[in-house]
Amino acid sequence: MSTGLEDEQSQQLLSLINGLEELIAVTDQDGAEEVLDELYVLLTKIYDRFPELDTDEA
Repeated sequence: MSTGLEDEQSQQLLSLINGLEELIAVTDQDGAEEVLDELYVLLTKIYDRFPELDTDEA
């Protein structure tokens, strides 16, 4: 995966992604919308902490 993460961090990320994929596989549209809402909040937190990552030139 990314070289910016330590091995343990990479494993944590993979575990979370696998869990999300399993959740998405068994959810309905309302559940998927809730997952998207939470992912949006998470992405917002990441960009708030590291604003230099936001390279979108809208």
